[in-house]
Amino acid sequence: MRADRLISIIMLLQIYKSLTASELSKKLEVSVRTIYRDIDALSGIGVPIVSEKGTNGGIKLLGDYKTSLTGINKNELISLFIPTGDKIFEDLGVADLKDSTILKILGNSSYDELKEFENFQNYIYIDMYTWNKPNIIMNKDILSLLQNAIWNAKSLKLLYRKTIETKEVILSPLGLVCKRGFWYLVGVNNEIIKTYKVTSIEEASIISGTFTRPPYFNLKSYWINSTSNFKNSIPKYTFTFKVNEHILNQIKERSFITINETLYRDNELYLKIDFEAIRQGVEFAFGYGKDIKIIEPIEAIAELKQKALEVIDLY
Repeated sequence: MRADRLISIIMLLQIYKSLTASELSKKLEVSVRTIYRDIDALSGIGVPIVSEKGTNGGIKLLGDYKTSLTGINKNELISLFIPTGDKIFEDLGVADLKDSTILKILGNSSYDELKEFENFQNYIYIDMYTWNKPNIIMNKDILSLLQNAIWNAKSLKLLYRKTIETKEVILSPLGLVCKRGFWYLVGVNNEIIKTYKVTSIEEASIISGTFTRPPYFNLKSYWINSTSNFKNSIPKYTFTFKVNEHILNQIKERSFITINETLYRDNELYLKIDFEAIRQGVEFAFGYGKDIKIIEPIEAIAELKQKALEVIDLY
């Protein structure tokens, strides 16, 4: 809605002091021409807003103009009430702050409005806990220290546990990411941005002095690119299976199994599925017994036969 966009322009200019029409258009996902029309509309209703040309130009509010707008629309309130579970807020130590913040926002709401938003929590719930209890419990004192270092641009000294060794790491922390209930620290080590699992940090301490944060670093973009590159670097083994059609829906419903290709040949069903290791494909086929036959790769067939012989010998 245009009214929401006009309010957003005012709030953005209060925060950033000055923005170009291009910057506003990107933030609000509209054209530059629309932004200029909105500026004219705001000026027409008495908002002291100007557009200046030149190197140091931009759109800005004159003087100390501020709005005391506290309005928030229904969809914005709903977004606050989508329950994400308590884990993230518990880990960060702000569980109580979330509840008190929502109460302040709803302070002027009617009883009926309050009940409507409370009932919304019965419709959607996002569970951030994993199915299995983790073998290693995260140290929340370490997580708190990491937060402190990030906010204050302080370097860290970590004792970090790897697969075959524990080593000391000096880094400049840039951010924290929570994925499926597990926390990861992103930081600069030897001029390279790296990712560290927080549960693998045995000790952490803040080093005196501060560091300069890379000006163009964006945590969200880094994480998306990093995870994408990691997935692409994992070797893939494409299996071709001859499948009994009555188990097709079972396979489709399995987590972490993606069928690349489904084809029928001579009234027989064939599936192509990628696995990160030969062993994974063999175990997948073995679990379905006579309902799945491996066609390719050839080495997987030999491994399955060996596995079957070992089971026969065992029993």
